[in-house]
Amino acid sequence: MRFTELRTLLGECLRHQPGRTWLLLVLTPLGAVTPGLTALGLQWIVDGVLTGDRPTIVGGAICAATAGAFALAGSRVVQVQTGLVANEVGTVLGRRTMRWCATLPTTAHLEDTESLRRIEQIRGLGPRTVSFGLNCLSVAQSGLWLVITTVLLARVHPVLLALPLFAVPSILLTRTTSRRMEAASAATTERNRAEQHLFTLITEANSAKELRLGASGGYAAGIARRLRDERAAILGRATLAVGALTLIGSLVFVAAFLGALLLTARLALSGTVTPGALLLVATLGGQIRGQLDLLSQALTRTARGLTMTGDYLWLRDLHAASSGGTLAPPDRLSDGITLTGVDFSYGGPPVLRAIDLHLPAGATVALVGDHGSGKTTLVKLLCGFHRPVAGTLTVDGTPLGELDSEAWRERVTSAFQDFSRFPFLAREAVGVGDLPRIDQIGEAAEKGGAAQVFARLPEGGETRLGKALGDGVELSGGQWQKIALSRAFMRGTPLLAVLDEPTAALDAAAEYEVYQRYAQAARQWQEATGGITLLVSHRFATIRMADLIVVLDGGRIIECGTHAELVALGGRYAHLYDLQASAYR
Repeated sequence: MRFTELRTLLGECLRHQPGRTWLLLVLTPLGAVTPGLTALGLQWIVDGVLTGDRPTIVGGAICAATAGAFALAGSRVVQVQTGLVANEVGTVLGRRTMRWCATLPTTAHLEDTESLRRIEQIRGLGPRTVSFGLNCLSVAQSGLWLVITTVLLARVHPVLLALPLFAVPSILLTRTTSRRMEAASAATTERNRAEQHLFTLITEANSAKELRLGASGGYAAGIARRLRDERAAILGRATLAVGALTLIGSLVFVAAFLGALLLTARLALSGTVTPGALLLVATLGGQIRGQLDLLSQALTRTARGLTMTGDYLWLRDLHAASSGGTLAPPDRLSDGITLTGVDFSYGGPPVLRAIDLHLPAGATVALVGDHGSGKTTLVKLLCGFHRPVAGTLTVDGTPLGELDSEAWRERVTSAFQDFSRFPFLAREAVGVGDLPRIDQIGEAAEKGGAAQVFARLPEGGETRLGKALGDGVELSGGQWQKIALSRAFMRGTPLLAVLDEPTAALDAAAEYEVYQRYAQAARQWQEATGGITLLVSHRFATIRMADLIVVLDGGRIIECGTHAELVALGGRYAHLYDLQASAYR
């Protein structure tokens, strides 16, 4: 049993639903007593009838009836109260899980298979997590019932004390099967996630176009089918093994039960015990089988619930550990951002190696390099999405990790090539670029081009975009990009502005207009905050405007300087520039 997870789960239940949780804790021991009272009442009834002892008959009837009534009513009360606690507390845990996932300052967990598996395990499972975890009360109830049963059997004959022991193999095998099913579920999580991703690709309009033209929809569906078959095979083998082990445990107990009945019958025939004792042993033995089934289910569900609680605690600890420092970023950059000996990898070969780079305050810096050279990774480090494996990254001399993560993000703005298509109202899709100013989008919408998009929408800025949250309006790639560009203009005083191929979906005229506006904004940011503008582009007409050009290759900086200096150097940059310029000659 995982006591940390159990303590956390019960603590959350007592914190948010104290009355109902205490009711469950009280009803648990009472529920353990009722099966024994039923068996004892039946014994008294039989013995009273055979001896003509009316008080014994009445006492037995009252005992059995009371136990039966409580078993029916009590179990229903426990079921209802458990559901109410699970819904309330599970909703709280679900909200926390969503908030932690949404506010983690780094994104490293989203690029790690094991982390994605754990997130998949707890996604949307708040009520189920609590409901499964509360089965620990059923485990405790079954344990207490087993003690009571042992005492009652010992009153008949000491040898019968061994009967509950024959349940031990079944319990141990149940725990083994629980772990096997848990391992099988974990082993298939990645396949399930991949299958769902393929289903999304098949049913989304953008990817469906390429699948239709390439006649590869069936190929994608075939991969999804293979993943589904592999998942079913793994779960099937685990289920078969679980069934075999469960059968073995059941056969062991059935043999012991038959032996107990034969022994009690001989004792009753010899007059050592009353005839009612045979009914007592038969009733208790039958209850043992049913209780073992309940115990088996409770152990399995408890293990599942506590596993999900463990993943919940992992996410909580990850969020706490990733929260960064407490220092506020400077109001204005005086020196700039400096990387010294920075290395980084995603768990495999290094992606960045020995990066020494100074981004001066107020400068416009361009990153140049082939795909895979490390440009995007360097951007992620500067935004605080990842942290260096080695080396330091400082802002005006203060390590980025010591700055408050949320405060730093509030001083960074960005426009990425792989921008998000938020299915919000059109004005909201721009305004989320700076939530405190979500209703003040006018200037940003003009600068980024969203105002032109609004003018063509049926309800202007109040038009729902996309289909994810309803029957919204779908935009063209260029229109979506103008929405994203306008988001980047929402923050008026950034310390770092990142433009990662932000105009890839725009025509040449629109691209020129956007960069002119960014150049003007960069000058304003420079004057207001000493802000740094970082350009990632393959278009040298844009790159030429930069104060500093950094050329990356294989995760290393191979050249650094102005456009004129790098052209004169005749190195990698000059070669790339000549290649692109020759296309226009």
